[in-house]
Amino acid sequence: MHSITMKVPLRAYLLFTATCSSARAFYNPHSPSSPSTFLNMSTTSPSTNLTQAKQLISKAISIGAPAYNAGDINKCATVYQDTAKEITSLGIPSALQSELLAEIDNNETSNDNAKAWALRRIFDSIVDYTLPLTPYSEPQIPSVTLEPFTQTQLPNEPLGVMDNVMGGISRGSWISKANTFFGETSLANNGGFASLRWRFPQKQNWSYAKGIYIKGLRHSKPMEHTFRIILKDDNCERVRLANYKVVFANPDQVQDQPLLIPFTEFDQMEQMGNSLVGSPSFNPMVVTEIGIMAIKPTVVGEFQLEFEEWGLYV
Repeated sequence: MHSITMKVPLRAYLLFTATCSSARAFYNPHSPSSPSTFLNMSTTSPSTNLTQAKQLISKAISIGAPAYNAGDINKCATVYQDTAKEITSLGIPSALQSELLAEIDNNETSNDNAKAWALRRIFDSIVDYTLPLTPYSEPQIPSVTLEPFTQTQLPNEPLGVMDNVMGGISRGSWISKANTFFGETSLANNGGFASLRWRFPQKQNWSYAKGIYIKGLRHSKPMEHTFRIILKDDNCERVRLANYKVVFANPDQVQDQPLLIPFTEFDQMEQMGNSLVGSPSFNPMVVTEIGIMAIKPTVVGEFQLEFEEWGLYV
């Protein structure tokens, strides 16, 4: 393993990590018992604004859901419409903002019931959105050492894990010589994700490192698409379909600085997208798998992600 020492930002630009149950409970979309759960968020303006939007959505649902269930569908639709107008300027991702504005201006929605459903679907997507880690240049940049993954450490060909395990039809492929992940996600059959997984022949001890870096990151629809890094440790192997994920992107297509993803951000074990409350944080002493994922709501349709190299930073 060769290493490279260079000036890079010690921390990536962490905006926030959020977990939401309302989108997963959408099959009863107007139920008052599907609250949103907000986790620790940074004080940067984009995060604060999006947090405020999510709180307003939660409030709207707490009013609209009981009204809907009591038969006052007009009140529910009105509350949702007023809230939609209020949150359009609060840091909503561009694709979701366009969808929201289109529905606000849509006078062809046939009735209050259809309007309530349409807005609630968009609300769920907004609440389920997580702002990503991105490459970020700081005024004072410390030195870190980059250790690229080697062929003996990381197998060339990953295992593709797609939503066909749930009946979906999404697809994804890997070009090893170009470090390129591409494919297409589809919402058909309740699907919406494509991922690649590299299983380590032997458990890796990464406790000496601070995290994972990705250098020369480029991807499709920079202002819209976000992706996920997946890690599994020995604890995940004891829980079916469990892993840790962190959202990342390169919206400004920064090329002169790598993206740094600290291990400390892998603080919540997940199972099928649901947080496992009380689970331990990621253990870098016994790493069994690493992966990359494209998933709804930010990636729907064709996508491509590529990078020069990736590995550990110390």
